Amino acid sequence: MPGRLKKFDEFFQRKAAEGGNVVAMARMGQAMRERGELAEAESWYRKAAMGGDRVSMTALAHLLAERGAPDEAERWYHEAALAGESHGMQYLAKSYERRGKREDARHWYGEAARAGDLPSMAALGRLLREEGHSEEAQSWLRQAADAGFTGAMVDLGIVLRDRGQAAEASRWWRSAVQAGDLSATCQLGRQAERLGRPADAESWYRQGATGGHVEAVVRLGLLLHRRGDLEEAENWYLDAAERGDPAAMTNLGVLARNRGDEGEAAAWYRKAAEHGSIPALTNLGHLAEHREDLAAAEQWFRRAAETGDVQGMLSLARMLRARGAGHEAELWLARAETVQDDREHQH
Repeated sequence: MPGRLKKFDEFFQRKAAEGGNVVAMARMGQAMRERGELAEAESWYRKAAMGGDRVSMTALAHLLAERGAPDEAERWYHEAALAGESHGMQYLAKSYERRGKREDARHWYGEAARAGDLPSMAALGRLLREEGHSEEAQSWLRQAADAGFTGAMVDLGIVLRDRGQAAEASRWWRSAVQAGDLSATCQLGRQAERLGRPADAESWYRQGATGGHVEAVVRLGLLLHRRGDLEEAENWYLDAAERGDPAAMTNLGVLARNRGDEGEAAAWYRKAAEHGSIPALTNLGHLAEHREDLAAAEQWFRRAAETGDVQGMLSLARMLRARGAGHEAELWLARAETVQDDREHQH
């Protein structure tokens, strides 16, 4: 009987949708999505969205984003946001943030946050923290953290640490770990390292690493690497490298070079560079310089320098000066000094 009733319900729902009932259209879209019939789901959601249903606007945008139509998805997120749909606001903000339009992202995260959307409160707080607006960031992050949003707990801890409130920062990070957010183990581990407590740092990193958090894996590897436990460090680096982490690949290259295997080192550095590691570019330059391939070395250093990497700039300037290109060398040295000054002011 229940199966027959469900069929009758869907029959009448479809009839109502075909007759122009917007609510029925939205329900048909949801039903088709749940059955995996995405093309028909998109068709019904589109009709409901064009009929003014703001939840369907967001649902349609999700489907469009999933099938690789980001521009149209963003347009529907925008329509949903203008209609006051908080999830549409949140995803519109995410889209703007991915495209580097931080001011627009901040605006829509703010609209969604004021509508009570917790992920948007956390995202707005994170953006404000990154931009140096710590007081406003703290206000939004605290609201989301108090409501149990672990990402906000981690970012709130960072704001508090930077304002000299290390004890409260630690409490929030511990709360995040207890709630299952292993990224907080990295913050606790780094804090322990700053306080000269390497055993505590190792304990936090191990907790994150054994739980599968990649950054914790790399940080544990670094800690072991620095104290000379090279075999275990390498095993952790390999674990992270298999998951595509460029820092781990770079560090595997460092280990290989330190044991005299420049071929393996170069292979790891190249793989790391392909995954976006800037230090790997500089390290490839040093390898090329060591084998007296100065043209290749300069090319690698230049690639690193052009990303804004200070070590790449300094190495490139040194090579340029050595071959008599003093004017360009001075330009790169000046750029390196500017970047260093900017970083000091940020911290």
